Amino acid sequence: MDIIDKRILFYLLKDGRISQRRIASLLNLTPASLNYRFKKLMDSEILKGFKLYVNPNFFGKYQIFIAFKNYTDIDADWISFKLKCLEWLNVYGIYASDNIELKDKIGYMTKKLGEPVLSYFPLQSLFRASNLDQKIVEILKVDPRLSSSEISKKMNISSRIIEKHIRYLRHRGLILVAPQIDLGKTDIIIFSIFSKNIDEITVVLQECKLWQFTDGYAGITVCYADNMERARKYIDLARQIDSTADVMIIYDYMFQ
Repeated sequence: MDIIDKRILFYLLKDGRISQRRIASLLNLTPASLNYRFKKLMDSEILKGFKLYVNPNFFGKYQIFIAFKNYTDIDADWISFKLKCLEWLNVYGIYASDNIELKDKIGYMTKKLGEPVLSYFPLQSLFRASNLDQKIVEILKVDPRLSSSEISKKMNISSRIIEKHIRYLRHRGLILVAPQIDLGKTDIIIFSIFSKNIDEITVVLQECKLWQFTDGYAGITVCYADNMERARKYIDLARQIDSTADVMIIYDYMFQ
């Protein structure tokens, strides 16, 4: 995989709604050349599609991040995301209506997977989604890359209003569009860093940051690197700030 294909995947991972025209501009490619590469990534099933992730807080649910040894795995409709890591760990985002229900689900997972290795319950406030926000999310679930102008036609609302709401939801960490990439067919490096000093960590990881699950104080930052040498550079920078940060190399991921 050459550096241009890696850059295409990087831009898609960073913003799953970025237009092909914008990627072509960033990489100094013609639209036709970018389209050819995009199609090649799809045809080879390296790029398998796109998925809308919706933070459970959007639906009035509470979320916890929890990691187990990955001797076995578990699937459930209350798992919002999953990061499969080389370090014999799976990191899950799970959600429920209240703390009691969360404890029940953690208990269920513990029986299936063993004792959790890591868990973090972020500070969180539930979001009161407007009817417009709910409708936008429903449309994006069907087609995560649908443009604001196309959504506006479906809803008969100004595209500027649609774009404003989408930007707000993304800024709040309530939605993100992620490409479904078969990482095993690439040689890019995706890694996660769990830190309790998220503000300072974010500064040094800004260049490689893809996604972040945080309450503003602690959380998980998922990052990209073209190769292991560059990944090590970012990890070293992060550990200069937080020597206790947990680092995991991701070989697969899933958004519900």
